[in-house]
Amino acid sequence: MEMIIDFPGGARVDAHFGPFTVPTDQPPAASAPTPFAVFLASIGTCAGIYVLGFCRQRGLPTDGIRIVQRVRSEEHTSELQSPNT
Repeated sequence: MEMIIDFPGGARVDAHFGPFTVPTDQPPAASAPTPFAVFLASIGTCAGIYVLGFCRQRGLPTDGIRIVQRVRSEEHTSELQSPNT
């Protein structure tokens, strides 16, 4: 797969692959999620496809199943914190 990354203006950085475009942006405009938010969403959806496959393979319903992903960062530095802090 080839991805084309372009810079459509401001702090926008978009990824294009196949028929899809994944837009990203940075505050203050924030017209799209930040690249880091898209990265985190990709981890959550990757985990989700495994949960979905597990349930389907065993004939288990997926109604009400959710994955909750929380990211905590230091308020002043935006550094990520470990889940145990």
